[in-house]
Amino acid sequence: MKHSADGLQFGLRSPWSFCQTVRAELLTTLGAVPPRRWATPPGSGRWSVAQQADHLLKAEIGSSKIVRRLIRGDYLGFTRPPGAALYDSSLDAYPYGPTAAPPGLQPEGLGADEAHERLAAAHARFFEELQRFAADDPDAIVAPDPASDLWFTLAGWVRVQALHEAHHILQIKELARLPGGDDR
Repeated sequence: MKHSADGLQFGLRSPWSFCQTVRAELLTTLGAVPPRRWATPPGSGRWSVAQQADHLLKAEIGSSKIVRRLIRGDYLGFTRPPGAALYDSSLDAYPYGPTAAPPGLQPEGLGADEAHERLAAAHARFFEELQRFAADDPDAIVAPDPASDLWFTLAGWVRVQALHEAHHILQIKELARLPGGDDR
């Protein structure tokens, strides 16, 4: 299997396996979107599938950068405020409610072929960053989400990456089913 969890520190294997499972579902879902539905804006301020893919790409690149900085020790001087939520390897539900994407994650849109290629490249980079972790406990190091007041451990970042994709998979499936004629 490409990007096998076996290549990671033990505590990252389960979060990464979950991430891989969700990624496979995302790619299957994107591959099933009828071509005429890919860039069709659904209206009412919602994103097209092309925009969803671009947003997910930007989010994974952002998660990869945070993971790199976390492993490197850039957050060692940060102190989690009292009462701030902290999510770790046990994170099992997407922790964000309905909210606007931060400015850096606002999508433009990607073509279907470009989306698959760029998502694969970003996922490979994310895995490469995780391979750099050599300490014992991926729940022992923490970093804040720059766009909210939530904090995540290293393993928590991997889980939230997967849960974020799962959140958008549901939206993409809905967009692919919208009424509107022949999908060929």
